[in-house]
Amino acid sequence: MLKTFQYHKPSPEGLRKITELREAFSQVSAVMERNCPITRERSIAYTDLETAAMWAIKSVVFNDPESEALV
Repeated sequence: MLKTFQYHKPSPEGLRKITELREAFSQVSAVMERNCPITRERSIAYTDLETAAMWAIKSVVFNDPESEALV
């Protein structure tokens, strides 16, 4: 099975990094909600923010030598 499609349990250090990333993305989301009018552009910005968060978290887990790939 390819590593890409397996669940990866992050190490404690990886989990700390993921938590920090999620908090940062949540803060950006809150700033957008306060400042951006409800428009198509805001919806696209939220979608792209979700995409960026997903890739950032995946980069932490995939490049964490202590993460466990579970079947």
